[in-house]
Amino acid sequence: WDTAAGDAVLRAAGGITTHPDGSVYRYGKSGYRNTEFLAWGQKNGWD
Repeated sequence: WDTAAGDAVLRAAGGITTHPDGSVYRYGKSGYRNTEFLAWGQKNGWD
């Protein structure tokens, strides 16, 4: 949950937060822990 606010701001600006393997961050799952991440300024090529 500590990354959710920053992720929301980044997404609103057109960016995206992913795991290093390229999978999109998910919230509301049974395990709350999200580990390493990459923050991208543009999501081109990540759809």
